[in-house]
Amino acid sequence: MLSGIARTIREHGLLATGDRVLVAVSGGPDSTALFHALRALAPRLGITIEVATVDHGLRPEAAGEAAAVAAACHALGVHCEILRVDVRGARGPHVSWQDAARRVRLSALEALAGRRGVVAIALGHTADDQAETVLFRIVRGTGLSGLAGIPYRRGIFVRPLLDTRRAEVLRYLTKRRVPFVEDPSNDDRRFTRSRIRHEWLALLRRENPRVVESLLRLATEARARSPGHLPTLPGDLPRLPRRAAMTVARLVAEGAGTRRVATRGGEVEVSYGRSRWLPRDAVPVPMVAADRVRIAGPGTYRLNPGGPMLDVQLTSLPPPRDAVAFDAGALPFPLFLRRREPGDRLRLRGGRGSKKVTDLLTNAKIPRPRRALLPVLAAGDGTVLYVPGLRPSDIARPDNRTRSWIAVRLVVDFH
Repeated sequence: MLSGIARTIREHGLLATGDRVLVAVSGGPDSTALFHALRALAPRLGITIEVATVDHGLRPEAAGEAAAVAAACHALGVHCEILRVDVRGARGPHVSWQDAARRVRLSALEALAGRRGVVAIALGHTADDQAETVLFRIVRGTGLSGLAGIPYRRGIFVRPLLDTRRAEVLRYLTKRRVPFVEDPSNDDRRFTRSRIRHEWLALLRRENPRVVESLLRLATEARARSPGHLPTLPGDLPRLPRRAAMTVARLVAEGAGTRRVATRGGEVEVSYGRSRWLPRDAVPVPMVAADRVRIAGPGTYRLNPGGPMLDVQLTSLPPPRDAVAFDAGALPFPLFLRRREPGDRLRLRGGRGSKKVTDLLTNAKIPRPRRALLPVLAAGDGTVLYVPGLRPSDIARPDNRTRSWIAVRLVVDFH
């Protein structure tokens, strides 16, 4: 979990060396895990942390919970302040208790940050909170910007756990025997958030066990496509064209597999959430033996220097729509990337019978000079699986029993 949080902080530029960070801790599992994680990561990140806990005065137990948070922090040598706020005074027409509590809580935290010279306030929202927010907005009605969900950063507030699942948080706390409390309002069905968590998502999981992952992918896509959205990219990358920057940001957020995005002057390699710039003269090209490249597992492969590259991923999540997918259980590695051979035939997915690859490329109106550069993805026995520009083979076609996928995508070229 710690490495994932560090990656989120780095890729979204949430914190920098020398920052003083105020961690908002309620005593619940998410914020407690955030505090312990940032405390463990502080030497690596070069940050210093302190804590604030808010007593909303709405439950008799609240004062004791806030005191317990402060005591736990002081025992670890971390400064903690208890903030007491007036939620009742903040309520007005059409303002719910939860909205009023949120407003006064954030206002109090921001005021404390100003007094303490803090540059960032870390909140404990998780990936599950993100999915719940997106679902809530879908039901209530929203546009593309609303589907983007909770931002990683808004002003002084940052959310380092936004890529971390709630189950990871609980495992982290249990393994380290870190105590925490549960806010009873989380189970109160009078609140929409509680109904979403315990009723709506439970119902949707009957149709799609990975509905949370689907909602998270939707938020990632919406952030990348929202009008005016400019992704935050690592500082060691050059200025990229907008489309290239959007693609790199999406791949970084997905954090799976290895792909390269080509642009003028070089390529950006994104590998499992990390990116690096490869100048044109430093872009590695796989060695070609006997006119083919052996694909032993996930990675990025190129047959011809200057030709298209294929990114191959093995994933337990349904691949995005721009990927060609195969059922990994029915298609064992190794695969091969090779040149076209006389007599190559392909049975297109959704078609009838097999046809010559040369005829299929002609019918697809792919220019002749480009056809010569297109590689063939083949199974171990030589059967053609995929040629860029054509539909994939019917072999190893995923169905509702598929549990792992081989996803193949062309590396996008932004020349």
